[in-house]
Amino acid sequence: MRRLIYGLVLIAAFLMSGCGQKAGDKVSKIEVDTVPPVQKHGALQVKGLQLCDKEGNPVQLAGLSTMGYQWYGQCYTKESITQMVKDWHISILRLAMYVEEGGYNYKPEIREEMCNLIDICEELGIYCIMDWHILTPGNPLDPRYSKAEDFFKYMAKRNANKQNVLYEICNEPNGNKVNWDTISTYANKIIPIIHAAYDSVGAPHPIVVVGTPQWCQLVDACIKEGRYQGNGKDLDAYLPDCDNRLKYDNVMYSFHFYAASHNEGSEKDGKPHYYDMYSYLYDVLGRLPVFCTEFGCVESWGGGDEDFDRTDKWLLMLSGNNAGKQKVSFCNWSFCDKEETSSILQPGSCKANEWDKRTPAGEYLKRVLNVVNCGAQDTTVLKRSNIYIKK
Repeated sequence: MRRLIYGLVLIAAFLMSGCGQKAGDKVSKIEVDTVPPVQKHGALQVKGLQLCDKEGNPVQLAGLSTMGYQWYGQCYTKESITQMVKDWHISILRLAMYVEEGGYNYKPEIREEMCNLIDICEELGIYCIMDWHILTPGNPLDPRYSKAEDFFKYMAKRNANKQNVLYEICNEPNGNKVNWDTISTYANKIIPIIHAAYDSVGAPHPIVVVGTPQWCQLVDACIKEGRYQGNGKDLDAYLPDCDNRLKYDNVMYSFHFYAASHNEGSEKDGKPHYYDMYSYLYDVLGRLPVFCTEFGCVESWGGGDEDFDRTDKWLLMLSGNNAGKQKVSFCNWSFCDKEETSSILQPGSCKANEWDKRTPAGEYLKRVLNVVNCGAQDTTVLKRSNIYIKK
């Protein structure tokens, strides 16, 4: 059941409920959904270009991503995730499990920690993404990722009766030799393993999100010949169409952006907007089902100044301002207290169990989640003046 709350009643609701704002915030209306996301939407599916609920109705999930558990495990407890749900209003949490970088290959017990977090998300009624977080090396077929098949076999069998688990099978493939052929070869090994576990209990196939070349920026590589990292071409250069999409149900393609680095492009060779990623993705969203499993308000390395206007432009595009009128789900990087501007908690917050001690990025993200997931009318974020206009 939903309730629309206005005037003085609204103020009281802010003080009592999770969908609240501080005094002085420019909020005029809020819509509180009392039904947990998983109970409301059930097992998710892909219909055409769109992520949908069990009935086939469009769904846009909005949430956060963890940082690497091996570094910031103290940030991810039942208490902190409860806070994310009650106060930050996430409908999905991405569980980033690094494989290298001191992660799963070095601390295999992290797998059970991921299982615990999945169970907490299920108890709280939100979705989660089990992210096989490859980074360096960027080739998902590299021998250092040889445990992937066993990992997904275990996780899929364990979670096949849960409706809240999505699978991201390779975070950010990268490297000049890592093209769509490489990624699809890997995906064609992993997806049947996941499906087999769900088939064995008669459950619908879960959402599987597949990474794309160049750190999940070249999201249409499966439908454009010659779209790969290092091809030396602008994003609007002519490339012949093809159809190398994965032939499974409930598959989506991953897109990542960091607003201060990935935007309208820059001047090159007399062209004012070389590598215009806004224009590029606007059109891709008319052709493929996309899930933005990671984004930041800062530069691509996780630091630098926040650019909230450019982030607005991206998130407004993901909310339907695109060629396919898609509502694209998204997770922000990241809920942790690392001393860098992409973090949404201030340093020391996790050790002190202060789950709402926000950085500027955290303040922005909390407002965004309030708008997208709670229906708040907030003039400080997702400004209509920042809507991208395709020329």
